[in-house]
Amino acid sequence: MEEQRERRLYIYLPWALTLAVLAAFALYGYYGERLNPFETKSMKIDLLSTMRIQLLEAVEAEKNAVLAVTDESSEEFAAQARLVADNVENNRKKIESIILQEKHAHETEMINEFNVCWSQYRKLDETILGLAIQNTNLKAQKLSATQAAQELGHFEESLNSLIHRNTHGSQCNETAMLSYQALTAGLKIFALHKPHIEEADDQVMDKIEQHIKSYDDSARRALGALRSIADPSDNETLNNAETAYEQFMSRTTEVLKLSRMNTNIKSADLSLGKIRLISSQCREILANLQQAIQAQGNYSLPRLKKKEIE
Repeated sequence: MEEQRERRLYIYLPWALTLAVLAAFALYGYYGERLNPFETKSMKIDLLSTMRIQLLEAVEAEKNAVLAVTDESSEEFAAQARLVADNVENNRKKIESIILQEKHAHETEMINEFNVCWSQYRKLDETILGLAIQNTNLKAQKLSATQAAQELGHFEESLNSLIHRNTHGSQCNETAMLSYQALTAGLKIFALHKPHIEEADDQVMDKIEQHIKSYDDSARRALGALRSIADPSDNETLNNAETAYEQFMSRTTEVLKLSRMNTNIKSADLSLGKIRLISSQCREILANLQQAIQAQGNYSLPRLKKKEIE
C-alpha cells in the first residue's frame, strides 16, 4: 500500500512540477510585463507629480530666457527650458504607455486631452525661445546708446569746430545757423530711436520712420548749404562732419532694422499672455488626472474571515 503511494508520487511529481513552473511563468507574464495594480497606481501618481513640477520649471526657465539681458543668458535659459520640456515629454510617454495598457476609458480621455494641450505648449514655447535668444530690441537699444550716440557726438564736435572757425566775416551767422539746423535734425533722429525700439505696432513705427526721414532730409539740406558757402580751409572739418553724420545714419538704419524685428517684445507678449494660459491648462489637466487616479479604490489583500483565523 505504501509502495503504491510512493509510485503514484513519482508518477505525478513531474507533472506537478511542470504545472508549478507554468503557473510561475503565467504570474510573471501578468505582473512582470503589465505591472500589478499597486505598482501602476503609485507609478502614475509619481509621474504626474513630477510632470507638474517639471512643467513649472520649464515655464520659469522660458520666462528667464525672455527677460535675460544678454545673448549668453538667453541661450542658457532657453537650453534649460528645452531640457526640462524634454523631461516632461519623456514622462508623458511613460504614463501614456501605462494608461493605454490598462485601457481605463476616463484616464485615456484625460491623457489625450493633455497631449493636445502639451503639443500646443511645445510649439508656442519653441517660438518664444527662438525669438528670445535673438534679443533684437536689446541689441537695438545697445547700438543706439553706444555707436550711434558716439557718431552723433563726433558730428556735433565737427560742427562746433566749423562754427568756431567762422566767427568773423559775412558768413558767420549763416554757418552757425546751418550747423545748428543740421545738429538739431540729428538730435531729433536720435531721440526717436527709443520710442521706435519700444513700439510694438508696425503702423506707429511707420510714422516714426517718416519723421526720421523728414529730419534726415533737413540735415542733408543744411550740410549741402554749408558745403556751398564753406571756405577751402573748412573742407577737412566739413568732411569730418559729413562722415560722422553718414556713420550716425548708418547706425540708425541698423537700429531701425533690429527694432522692426521686435523679438523681445513679441516673445514677452507671448510669454506673459498666451503661453501662460496654455501651461495653466496643461497643469490643470495633470492635476485632475492625478486626483482621479488617487480617488480610485485602494487595492488590498483579501482579509481572512474570523473562522479561518481561528
